[in-house]
Amino acid sequence: MARSIDQIDRAIIACLQADSRTPSAEIARRVGVAERTVRARIDRLVNDGVLRLVAVLNPRAIGYGVTADVFLEVELGKVQEVAQTVAELEEVGYVGLTTGDRDISIQLFAPSVDALYDFVTEKLNRIPGVLRAKTFVIPRVVKSIYEWELPENLPSGVARGQQTPQTANRSRA
Repeated sequence: MARSIDQIDRAIIACLQADSRTPSAEIARRVGVAERTVRARIDRLVNDGVLRLVAVLNPRAIGYGVTADVFLEVELGKVQEVAQTVAELEEVGYVGLTTGDRDISIQLFAPSVDALYDFVTEKLNRIPGVLRAKTFVIPRVVKSIYEWELPENLPSGVARGQQTPQTANRSRA
């Protein structure tokens, strides 16, 4: 069953989004619950796949000053294979299958526009099955997934605790 999210979970998530290194004792003080409750809630949110606690690199800070979104048109029947190949490339931070006139959406990081050009022409366009690549340089990111906040009104399936593909085979303790 999908895990319902209450106000305590929301408050804990907000604290962790502001600073994931905030100790459970501090979160407990801010939220007004016991530290043990915070630790148990965080564990459950992680185990249920609602929350991931990870370190996030800032590509620009380590010399990858160019971010680009690239949309690939791929031969019929080769989308999964091409997506898997692209996902293994070290410059690529995101791969998604899309609908519309392109088949795959990727986001990549490069140290320069020249390196971006080389990546697209020498790596992407040479992958068997890739027909076309449409590249968009992202000069400034206004909001990223790491700044996304939990909506007030969750989808009805989440609110009622219906199963999702991620939780269908997972049992809760």
